Amino acid sequence: MGQISAAGLYKRYAGELADFWGRRKTHGRFQRQFDLFGLTFTLRSNVAEVLTAVDLALPLYTQIESEMDAPEIEIQVAARDGRLSTEPPPDDLMQRITYAGDGEWLALHLGEWGQVHVDLGRGRATAVIAPSLAQRPDLFAQCVLHTILLNFIIAAGYGMLHASCLERDGHALLLLAPHNTGKSTTALRLALAGWRLLTDSMVFVSSGEILPQIARIGADFDIANPQNPRNPRLKNEGIRLLGFPVGQIKLRADMAAQFPQLRPYLTPEIVRDETKYRLDLRQAGVPVWETAVTPSRAALCLLARHDAPDTRVTAVSQERVWEAIMRNSL
Repeated sequence: MGQISAAGLYKRYAGELADFWGRRKTHGRFQRQFDLFGLTFTLRSNVAEVLTAVDLALPLYTQIESEMDAPEIEIQVAARDGRLSTEPPPDDLMQRITYAGDGEWLALHLGEWGQVHVDLGRGRATAVIAPSLAQRPDLFAQCVLHTILLNFIIAAGYGMLHASCLERDGHALLLLAPHNTGKSTTALRLALAGWRLLTDSMVFVSSGEILPQIARIGADFDIANPQNPRNPRLKNEGIRLLGFPVGQIKLRADMAAQFPQLRPYLTPEIVRDETKYRLDLRQAGVPVWETAVTPSRAALCLLARHDAPDTRVTAVSQERVWEAIMRNSL
């Protein structure tokens, strides 16, 4: 009797053996590799439709050239029958997710439609989802894939500001404000006035060994003409700004009413138990900035509500700037 390896025996009889863990059914036979923010991701799944989520997700991120020897991150998605729901997932699934985490691990509980575990240290994420969710790659991208990608980006060393970022003539304007302060409306008005929006939500800062230097806007800063030689000058050696989601703005209902010409392009979306209206400026024919911004000068504007009918621009202290940054960043 010839000698047969354990691997050979398993291959010969695998189809007849009990498969308690469902390894054969959940094997990631379909895969897609893609680069994002200098990282290389590989998404594997036992359901081909899941890979469509990548096509839906990538246009929302700033695109940069891939790097040699980029860190590799694996994401496996297993659609599994059993105790998970056979019902179609609700459109508001995002509002039903329970998030948990500590140190280098994160977990998402999707209720009846699955669970996700992320190991940031090992560069690996695993999702076990209901087959009905696998058939909704748009919902999977919104509720799961973006969360995984964004957390790996932050773990890779990018700083993240919750801010709007616009570009004009090589200059970057960052708008930083708490929720419902008017940041998005201001960003939209600037975009309609010739500034190109990078993002209205998450600005990722990459600067290598050099920390970004951000100028404070004073009353003497000419927003309408960023090349005005009287504007404060700033050295931004090495700073690079990337965004997510690219070219999109979310407006409250009362603010959306101020832009009737954009009504055909508004899509309702639940955000923190409030209905907001998502606008993709590209669909409305408004130019946006889709690649990384490497500005010759950057200006940071802290927005605050007040009762006066006019806009007031005043200088703020460095302490106030850093306080705002730390409260709106990761």
